[in-house]
Amino acid sequence: RCAKTHFGGCHMSLSCSTVLTLVAGFARPTAPGTRPLLYVDPVDEDLTREAISRGVPLLPVWSAPSRRVPRSAQRVPDKALQQLGSIPVAPKNGEEVAWASSRLPAGTCLGGVLCGSEAGLSTAERMQAALVPERSNGVCPARRDKLLMNRALAGHGLLTAATASPSDWPAAEAFIRSLRGNRVVLKPRRGTGGCGVALACDEAHARRAFEALQAPFSPDDEVAAAPLLQEYLAGEEWVVDTASRDGEHKAVALWRYSKGPANGAPFVYRYDELMPAAGETEARLVEYALGALEAVGWRWGPCHIELKQTSRGPALVEVNAGRCNGVSFASLTGPCIGYTQYDAAFASLADDDTAWRALPPLPPPSLRSSARLVKLVATRAGRLRRGRGSDA
Repeated sequence: RCAKTHFGGCHMSLSCSTVLTLVAGFARPTAPGTRPLLYVDPVDEDLTREAISRGVPLLPVWSAPSRRVPRSAQRVPDKALQQLGSIPVAPKNGEEVAWASSRLPAGTCLGGVLCGSEAGLSTAERMQAALVPERSNGVCPARRDKLLMNRALAGHGLLTAATASPSDWPAAEAFIRSLRGNRVVLKPRRGTGGCGVALACDEAHARRAFEALQAPFSPDDEVAAAPLLQEYLAGEEWVVDTASRDGEHKAVALWRYSKGPANGAPFVYRYDELMPAAGETEARLVEYALGALEAVGWRWGPCHIELKQTSRGPALVEVNAGRCNGVSFASLTGPCIGYTQYDAAFASLADDDTAWRALPPLPPPSLRSSARLVKLVATRAGRLRRGRGSDA
């Protein structure tokens, strides 16, 4: 449970600046009483910079799913290879302690585990359970398998969409007909970043999407590959970003999403709007999100929870347990709220709980200023050669 990394040759999907930042993080003196954090899939450059600013060493490791990308996409510049070397790959399930003993020499005790990707969440979870047992969240597939996730929340009395994971088309067809004309959402049970999600308005479309989602099972993915079918939930989509320390949950930011169809895809992001916790709707969303954390047994670290505000109340889209919001949120939440989810995440895993106790339990009822993170959606294919006032 005490660790420090080795470096050698490197194949990763990091920019040169990220690689050099990680190196700088190890060179910086550690703040007194600060333990390093294992960082699974170190692709979040903002998180890396936040760690360095706090004097918190990050010990990077790749999850096996993140290493299964084309080798051409893993290359970084030779200069970075020479300075960094190799980031180790996480061990197989059950081999964490032996791996740490051989790969991570004793000398510095881990304070916890952070994760930079959805694909690495199961790896991060089991690494924390094995190597930092005093801060374990246990190992719970319901935090990643959307079928089990919906069942867990329903078992705690939270509203969820009608959901099924049929193994063949006749069973899928029967479920779709049970929705009595409602549109159906089809997605992977273990999806990442909205990939493979379809919104079907008729059975022919649903069958094409169902067949497209058939995929072989891989043990590294932890979750069966059968597609997930859900009733479409009408309403605005919201996000509650949280952090937890020994089972105490704090909601640190509230976002309202704008999504819609574009370029043949059903759910394309237009913007994320930072919202105050100002009314009954917001209060119910936060209450639901914190209940979702209890339903999946979450106790330590950050979470990103996506919800729909329906006519029946808040309902689950998904829980991303173990990682921060995947967008560049800190540049908005810092000025508008006064703190960020990074602040809460590092405070949740610090030995000293002073910073954690200073964080309010809920987002503020009013913001210092308004903010939206706007996504520019191209409507024409091609190469952008020039922007207004500058070359692309």
